[in-house]
Amino acid sequence: MSYSSADDKADNKFMETEPMVRLIMRFALPAMVGMVAGAIYNIVDRIFVGRYVGSYGLAAISVSFPSMLCMIAFVLFICTGGASRVSIMLGAKKQKEAERALGAAFVMLGAVAAFFMLLSFFGAEKMLKLSGADDNILPSALAYLRILLFCAPLGLFGFAGNSLVRASGSPRYAMCSQLIGALSNIALDALFIAGLGMGVKGAAYGTVIAQGISAAVSLAYFTRKSSYLRIRARFITIPRLDIVKRICSVGLSPFLVELSFVVFMTLMNRFVALYGGNDGLSAVGIFLSIDSLLFLPAMAIAEATQPVIGYNYGAGLPPRVREAIKYALCLTIGLYIISFFAAELFAEEMMRLFTSDENILAVGVPGMRIGYMGMPFMGITLVTLSALHGLGKGGMSLALSFCRHALCMFLPLLTLPRFFGMTGVWMAYPVSDFGGGLISLCFLVWVLRWLKSPGALSVR
Repeated sequence: MSYSSADDKADNKFMETEPMVRLIMRFALPAMVGMVAGAIYNIVDRIFVGRYVGSYGLAAISVSFPSMLCMIAFVLFICTGGASRVSIMLGAKKQKEAERALGAAFVMLGAVAAFFMLLSFFGAEKMLKLSGADDNILPSALAYLRILLFCAPLGLFGFAGNSLVRASGSPRYAMCSQLIGALSNIALDALFIAGLGMGVKGAAYGTVIAQGISAAVSLAYFTRKSSYLRIRARFITIPRLDIVKRICSVGLSPFLVELSFVVFMTLMNRFVALYGGNDGLSAVGIFLSIDSLLFLPAMAIAEATQPVIGYNYGAGLPPRVREAIKYALCLTIGLYIISFFAAELFAEEMMRLFTSDENILAVGVPGMRIGYMGMPFMGITLVTLSALHGLGKGGMSLALSFCRHALCMFLPLLTLPRFFGMTGVWMAYPVSDFGGGLISLCFLVWVLRWLKSPGALSVR
C-alpha cells in the first residue's frame, strides 16, 4: 500500500485554490475510509466476542465503553486544539509555529498516557462498577479494561497521530495508517479469540496491538524528510504556556463533550441494567457498534472540513470558509438521511450480524429504530462544532456543547426512562439529536454572519 500522494507534497497552496467541493472530498473520502476502519476495532471485537464468548462477553465490553470514551475525551482535548493550531499556522505560512504546536501536543499526550497506565492498577474496577457491571460480568470486564488502560499509549498516539496527520494536509496517509490498524485487528481477533480461545482478553490484546501498529505508521509520517510538517527534537520538551493555552482553549469543548458523554453512557448503562438487564446491555453494545458505521461517514466530512476551515481562515480567506461550511452541511445531512433509512429498514438484519439471541434482538431491534429517528439533525451539530474548532472559537464551542448536553441529553435521559422504561432510554437519542440540532443552527447562523465582518480577517 503506497503512501505517496498529491496531498503529501510540501506545498499546501492547493488548500487556497482548489474548488471547495473537490477539496472537501479530498479530505473527507480518506477520512471516511479511515474512520470506518477505526470503527472496525469495536465492531470486530463485538462480532467475535458475541459469536465465541456470548452475551456475557458483549455485556463486559459494553460496561467498559464509558472508560474507553474517557480515554478518547483526553485525546480530543489535545488533538482538536493541536490540529486547529497546526492548520491555522500552516495557513498563515508559519511552519515553525506549526511544528512547535505539534511537539506540544505529543508531549501532552505522553503525560495523559502515563495517567491511564496508572489508572489500570488503581481505578479500573471502580469505573466498571459505576458503569453498571454486576458480579457476573465484572471479572471479564476487568480483564478487558485493564489491558486497554495499561496499553493506553498505543491507543492515544494512534488516534492522535491520525488526527494531526490530517491537519498537516495529508488525509490519504492518515487513512492508510487506520486501514493497516483495522486489518491487523481483524487478523489478531481471529487468532486470539477464534483460534486460541482467549475470550475477551484476546479481544483486548488484538485491539491494543493493532492500535500500536497504527500509531507507528502515523508517527513515522512526521519523521520523513519529505514531510512538510515534522517532529523536531527541540520542541519535544516542556511546551510554552501560550501554546498550551491555545490548545486547551479549543480542545476544552470536545473534551467536556466527550467527558459528559462518558457520564451519559455511565448513567445509560445503569438505566439499561435496571430496565433491560444484561440482555439490554448487550443490545446497547451492539447498537453502538452499528452506530459507529452509520454515524461516522458523515462525521468524517465534518471533521475533515476542520483543517480546510482552519487553513483558509489562517490564509485570510473568509469567503472560502463560508463555502466550506455550506458544502459540509449539505453532505453531512444527506448522509445522515441515508443512515436513518438504513437503520429503519434493516435494523434486524444488522443486529443479527452480532447475535442470534432472541432476547437481545427483542430489545435491540425496536430500540435501534427509535434511536435513529432524529439522526439527520445531528449533521447541523457536527458541522457547527467543526467550524468553531477550525476557527479557534473555543468559548463558543464550549457554550454550544454545554447547552446541548445539559438540555438535550441529560434531561431526557433522567426523565424519559422513569415513564417509559427501556423505551425511554432509547428515546433519549432522538430527543438529543433534534434539540441539539436546533441549538446548533443558531450558533451556525452567527458564525456565517461573523465571517462577513472585518473581524474575520484578524488571525492571531
